[in-house]
Amino acid sequence: MPDFSSIRTRFAVVGAIVLFLVAVLFTLQNTQPIRVYLLFFSTEGSAALVLAFTFVLGVIVGSLAMVPARLRDRKRIKKLEQKAGEDNLSPQSDAPSASSGNQGTQGSERNDDSSDS
Repeated sequence: MPDFSSIRTRFAVVGAIVLFLVAVLFTLQNTQPIRVYLLFFSTEGSAALVLAFTFVLGVIVGSLAMVPARLRDRKRIKKLEQKAGEDNLSPQSDAPSASSGNQGTQGSERNDDSSDS
């Protein structure tokens, strides 16, 4: 059973239920048959069924169009994660630590302040 504690999740569930009910009402009210032509092919079906098929076909085409970009991004993320892993494994002795760097800065500021008086 999903966790419905989040208000965002509740809105998503309510929205999905409302969308489903609208789709059912649309289907029930659009049962008249229509003929669809594509080049030399034609078919007949209910208006709701034809529109639902067209919608699903559009989702599939849109998803397939996004595949190259997603693969490219996934490859780029993998490269960056490998680079970050290599940076974390490299020795840190060459770079001064953050705490020692801050102390040196604060110490020099104190020296400057004491020389002004």
